[in-house]
Amino acid sequence: MRISEKRILEWWEAPGIEGREAFDEEIVYLNNQAESLSLPRWAVLVRDLMPRWGFEPCAHRFFDGLEQVMGMIGAGKPGMRLGSCGDVPLAIHLRLQALGQEFLAWAAGKEARELGPLLGARTPARMEAARAVGQALSAFAHGWVATDEVLESWAERATHPLTRNLVDGEDAPLPKLLRHACAYNVVANVRRLAQAIGEEQLPEVRVCQEALRELPHAAPERLEQLWVVLQALARWLKKEPPQDAVQAHLFSMLGERDPVREWLVASLYKSLKLWQVHIDRLLGQRHRLFSLI
Repeated sequence: MRISEKRILEWWEAPGIEGREAFDEEIVYLNNQAESLSLPRWAVLVRDLMPRWGFEPCAHRFFDGLEQVMGMIGAGKPGMRLGSCGDVPLAIHLRLQALGQEFLAWAAGKEARELGPLLGARTPARMEAARAVGQALSAFAHGWVATDEVLESWAERATHPLTRNLVDGEDAPLPKLLRHACAYNVVANVRRLAQAIGEEQLPEVRVCQEALRELPHAAPERLEQLWVVLQALARWLKKEPPQDAVQAHLFSMLGERDPVREWLVASLYKSLKLWQVHIDRLLGQRHRLFSLI
């Protein structure tokens, strides 16, 4: 299958970099291999699904999607991928809806076990802000049209600056939080928002790079799992035996070794390596990573 230059550029839209700017010796090496291997259509389609922007370690189902991609390599056929940017699982929709009802209950003078302690004493400003947040969270499950209607309505009719500052504009805390509900830390962001209402302050909503920066204390297991996958892929590429049962499981997912699968696994490793380097840069860390050349 002939591979267009545009497609290859899209493969390497890496964290913080776009297209050609990402090309280093390893990427040039992989691109040359792609041209010389006469890749079958299934391999090109699986490569399209590998991690880059739009498939991030901060997404709820990043590791589900990553496992799917490895399974596709082993099976020799593409499939539907989970874990992309904007992918909000049903469980998160239900959780946000429940939290929305808590905001509304508190604003109506009723008990709110989880958020009540954060929202503090009821004042007119806090109650109005809680109603706005509660209605927006409740509307989110119905899609962006319904959510935008709620946000725009509150931006126009809010009587307190606290509410208006929460909802007015794309970069306001509440629209920003909902636009990035695909982030693993969305519930933590909702709790930060509730606490800020209780203090009558603007909340800090941490998404994208800020969500990645708080991985060490908010979700350290994500960093550990990414490193486990990277180590397993490196050993597979070096034709070394698995070190443990987890690596053996990952090896079995990748299927029989052949030139096409070796290229796909190397491409997957490089994609994840770019993410690891990006995260290390954000956290001031450094991991020793296997070189493909």
